[in-house]
Amino acid sequence: MYVLLGNNPIIFGLFLLIFIPITIRFKIEDGMVVGAVLSTHLLTSTNINIQWIINEVGLTIVGISVAMMFNLYNVSLEEDFEKNKHEIEEQYKLILLNLSTSLITQAVSRNEEKIFGAVEKLIYETKVMAQRISNNYFFRNQDYYLCYIEMRIAQLDTLKKMKKHFSRFYMTYEQTSILSEFTRKVAVNIHADNDCIELIRNLTLLKEEYRRMELPKNREEFENRALLFQFLNDLEDFLIIKKEFKERF
Repeated sequence: MYVLLGNNPIIFGLFLLIFIPITIRFKIEDGMVVGAVLSTHLLTSTNINIQWIINEVGLTIVGISVAMMFNLYNVSLEEDFEKNKHEIEEQYKLILLNLSTSLITQAVSRNEEKIFGAVEKLIYETKVMAQRISNNYFFRNQDYYLCYIEMRIAQLDTLKKMKKHFSRFYMTYEQTSILSEFTRKVAVNIHADNDCIELIRNLTLLKEEYRRMELPKNREEFENRALLFQFLNDLEDFLIIKKEFKERF
């Protein structure tokens, strides 16, 4: 193009208008910068000979080598992220299992605060990691990492609200056993691939089942029933947060 049309900024702009869509079309955006830089060398060059070509090839090799080292660093970060992601999911599973047990025993685990503190710290560390991964890509969309962490942060806030209910209500065994079983089911299915649609459907049925139960006989029972539904609503929020994330990714 430069040989045919000349070396000037207008031709360079025309080159970019053609080159950039091609890299996007064939999903080779990582080569966009290298190609554009080499094009500027053509733009400023007045004598293209074998020495010039060797020099440009050398620059390209250096650029590719640096990019390969950079990608190795990114792969390491992504592997660490996946490890932390798995650990976060395991901690959430443990929290939900403890909540499930507490519904039956009417007692809170002694390690509860420690678990919440540990997972909160892990989420913060993983968020920093996600930001680094996202910042290391200029053209590739890496929203998944940050959005995943934001999703887990929102779920953690919901878990904290669910935990608070245990200091305020008392329910009969019939009520707690059903809710405990469902909470355990959520815990077992906490993994990243679950879209939670089936769990949300089951939760809706569970709410209907509670509505069919005998009406509260006094104020205490009424307040407990209200707290029970609040717990269910929080659990539903927990699942919806995950469902919305899965719809996006």
